[in-house]
Amino acid sequence: MDELRHAAVARALDEGLGVFDAWGNGLECNASWHRLVCADAGAVGMPAAGEPAVPSLREVDWTDDHGLPLPYAASPFPQAARAAEAVRGIELGLRHGDQQRYLRLDLVPVAGPAGEPLLLVTGVDITAERTAVLSLADAERRMRLTAQHAPIGMAVVSTEGELVEVNDALCRLLGYERQELVGMTFQELTHPDDLALDLAHVAALLAGTGDTYRMEKRYITRDGHLLWSRLSVAIARDDSGRPQHFISMIEDASAEREATTVLAHRANHDQLTGLPNRTLLLERTDQALARAEWRGNLVAMLFCDLDQFKLVNDSRGHLVGDAVLVETASRISACIRDTDVAARLGGDEFLVLCEDLGSRAEAETVAQRLIDVLTEPMAGAGGLTMTVSIGVAFATSGASSADLLRNADAAMYLAKSSGRDRLALFSPELIEQATQRLDLEQELRDAIRSEALYLDYQPVCRLADGSVVGYEGLIRWNHPVRGVLSPAAFLPVAEASDLVLEIDRFVLAQACAAACSWGSGEDAPAVSVNISARHVGRGLLPGLVVRSLRQSGLPATRLTLEITETALLGMTPTAQSELDTLVHLGVSLAIDDFGVGYSSLSQLKALL
Repeated sequence: MDELRHAAVARALDEGLGVFDAWGNGLECNASWHRLVCADAGAVGMPAAGEPAVPSLREVDWTDDHGLPLPYAASPFPQAARAAEAVRGIELGLRHGDQQRYLRLDLVPVAGPAGEPLLLVTGVDITAERTAVLSLADAERRMRLTAQHAPIGMAVVSTEGELVEVNDALCRLLGYERQELVGMTFQELTHPDDLALDLAHVAALLAGTGDTYRMEKRYITRDGHLLWSRLSVAIARDDSGRPQHFISMIEDASAEREATTVLAHRANHDQLTGLPNRTLLLERTDQALARAEWRGNLVAMLFCDLDQFKLVNDSRGHLVGDAVLVETASRISACIRDTDVAARLGGDEFLVLCEDLGSRAEAETVAQRLIDVLTEPMAGAGGLTMTVSIGVAFATSGASSADLLRNADAAMYLAKSSGRDRLALFSPELIEQATQRLDLEQELRDAIRSEALYLDYQPVCRLADGSVVGYEGLIRWNHPVRGVLSPAAFLPVAEASDLVLEIDRFVLAQACAAACSWGSGEDAPAVSVNISARHVGRGLLPGLVVRSLRQSGLPATRLTLEITETALLGMTPTAQSELDTLVHLGVSLAIDDFGVGYSSLSQLKALL
């Protein structure tokens, strides 16, 4: 009765169970064992009399942990059958065709009815579990290999900051061998100026206020150099949320940092001379003014403008002009004080910021020294000699950098209008004059649009008999408040801008039309008009004259253009070509104010 009960229990077990002799021959097994070791996974029940015998352990295709064939003699079964104690938890594989399975077995030696040694084997299928474990191990191995060969530095760091694992890329970045780097702390590898922020991020992760952080930081390499990097850190926690370690990813950001530095330098420095530009100078000026407020020291700005620099570009070309600018920047930098800042505003305009001045006279001394240095011949520009006009302005309480720049500009304008090659000091009256010039310029623009300008015609007489041979058209402005204004009242403002070009177009059109109304015979009077020096050498003058003649119908022989002597000084090939074209058209040329400036008989001869 007990045997029947035991057999019933064995059949009902989910766990496979089989009884084998010392040579591995199968004596009994339940259905679960049959499913475990037989190719026919659907077989059920204990084999009955006349049915196939229980599979022998020698007939099973056993494999080791790696899926390699394992002969019966090398398996644990023979030894277990002769052992005195059970062997439990053995894991073996077996193969059914292309199918690989894994079992966990307990091997228990027992005595048979006649005292013969038997082996009781129980087992369960652990294929799914083993596959999951192998997959996890494989995934971990792949992850480890990926981390090890990743192109960016990676490290596992303890919660105390010790590097536990590092990859090859990190070793290369920091210049250490792996055995040197493992065991070091990130604290000793971090630049001191970046450590406080890094530690604050770490403390936040340990306190549970975040899981990751990113920052730019500097590492100190093995040879003492600084490595700019992008650091990303994540914290790993156990199932209960306790911090276990940090995972750090370090990417070399040196190239990007260098590029950013270069871009920042370009954004704040002049590309030609390398001096600070307007943006950086105004920033430095604001800082200097803030320091001056509580120190009580004196701050000045020098506005330096090369005289007649346009003539250099027009006559010698822009390469020579650039050489002049580079040499000017070099000379300014060489002769100012260490505490001064030189900058290029643009074109031929340079600025010098003077801080911690002992007196106003000290700034004037710096300005005069610049005038003396910049008037020396420039070897890099073919021995050219330049002059410079300098405006000097001193900071007042509450003044901004823009105020100081404006005041220095106004003083420079005064130096220009006073004859150039000199310095001038700012006074409040200059701002009022500048405001008046600006207002006058705007009013002049409105006057040109509203046709408030007109020409007065002054007769030109023959000295021999006093007869009138022509008229000179003189521009006038009927100002709504100030009445009729002569050219002296507004042409200097027009000359400082392109308004003078519009005035020239107006004067030519009006004069040609008026001359046509005076008659058309051979004895009809001619007309002469003044042309601004700004119009000569631009390549536009012949076209403007031709249009005015065609629109009015005036013969070219009845038009005379008066050009100031100043416009002819350093005359460019373009200007010479323009004047030659006008002469070929039949237009007469006259020099206005000859002998007033620096007379040049050789240039006068070239025009004949």
